[in-house]
Amino acid sequence: MSGLFGCIDTAKKPGNVARTAYYGVFSLQHRGQESAGIAVNNNGSFMVHKQTGLVADSFDDVILSTLEGSAAVGTARLASSKETGSDAIQPILIKSRAGNIALSSSSAILNESEIRDSLKNLGAIFQTNTDSEVILSLFSRNRVRTDDCESAILQTMKDIKGVYSMIFMTEEKLIGVRDPYGMRPLVLGRKDDIWMLSSETCALDALDAEFIRDLEPGEIISISNTGKITSTFFDDSEDSSEKRVNDGKVCIFEYVYVARPDSVIDGSSIYESRVKTGMALAKEHPCDCDLVIGAPDSGNAAALGYARQIGKPYGSGLLKNRYVGRTFIQGTQDQRELAVRMKFAVLKSAIAGKKICIVDDSLVRGTTTKHIIRFLRDSGAKEVHVRLASPEVKFPCCYGVNASDAKDLPAKTMSVEEIRDMIGADSLGYVSLASLKDSLEGIHCGVCSACFDGNYIAGKTTCSNQSVHSVIYTEV
Repeated sequence: MSGLFGCIDTAKKPGNVARTAYYGVFSLQHRGQESAGIAVNNNGSFMVHKQTGLVADSFDDVILSTLEGSAAVGTARLASSKETGSDAIQPILIKSRAGNIALSSSSAILNESEIRDSLKNLGAIFQTNTDSEVILSLFSRNRVRTDDCESAILQTMKDIKGVYSMIFMTEEKLIGVRDPYGMRPLVLGRKDDIWMLSSETCALDALDAEFIRDLEPGEIISISNTGKITSTFFDDSEDSSEKRVNDGKVCIFEYVYVARPDSVIDGSSIYESRVKTGMALAKEHPCDCDLVIGAPDSGNAAALGYARQIGKPYGSGLLKNRYVGRTFIQGTQDQRELAVRMKFAVLKSAIAGKKICIVDDSLVRGTTTKHIIRFLRDSGAKEVHVRLASPEVKFPCCYGVNASDAKDLPAKTMSVEEIRDMIGADSLGYVSLASLKDSLEGIHCGVCSACFDGNYIAGKTTCSNQSVHSVIYTEV
């Protein structure tokens, strides 16, 4: 669920795009904290700076001043467990017979291993174990055999199985791609002569840019360095535009947790959807409490809606350390508690002697929730009730949510009462899937909720019924 941002300045003013890309990627930092990078195109010459760490720690004025160009693409990366080493940091660049190409992607390619092996058999050399390098290698081969970049991307989309959003930068174009399911968000925006592609609208807002529209599922949108914009579709049959939108299945976890509250994805406000989910949760699982608090930050809007619905005060009980990104849970009990204490602090005066209802966005493994409840009790809370603004996570996700094994999911084998006892809450309630979906007011597509209902819309197998070798190439 990495953050992608790309921009192209059709006026080719010096010094614009690198800083635009920086602020765009910075606004998407919540989507990935492990590494950051920006590549620029300066009249066909590509330069990139990327490193592990946060965006603000990776760039300064000196670095940005060296990244001259008329187009840029950047990434705030959340790497998968299989991706290691500095070579895996995005954007990834290659030099091919088709020219310089850079790619930033947020992808889960289910047949990646088969494609990689096929390409190796044809002589391809890989420097990383990432999906992105496989996509880029496949695209560059397709580009040699096709008339234009869009046709090469279409062929690549036919070859790969999975979900993705991608931004390609060639020597003449900036190209955004959304998978045929529309599971990963990608939007188009503009400010003066600069066109932008972004994972979320919050980056456009930060740059005072105009939101144009969401890319449709299966859409390839190309912006040339002269300002010409074209759209190509994976499915170009008659009346397919309405069908694409209606059949789109954006990941429901964007609304539950991933996206920033001030973003709008596929027509639905993240903030409003979370408030409405909290209100629906209160109707289904009311609570006799003195104070409703949110688990910062993704639980705050739902907590506000919950408190509003039951007529109880909404306040602060937990503070989040803004300088801590993802906390990696350690092996011992003391280390696990320390990791959570570093991320959260309890406002003792606000919760002491009170019956607290804490609203969180979700409960995946339950480790953090368990420690938060203990902290609240240690700080004087009389009772601690937990309400969750998403249903039980019962199925591992192969599309990007960070839980890939069923054994890590308590809801797979435990009842609600057993989970309540495991985390030490006085009561526990989940919102229903139907209510969660109903809360996505204004959304103009469907959602993927595989982690809740087991309906894997993009499949779970690593390849289709057709041989991957026949899908790729039989000759070089």
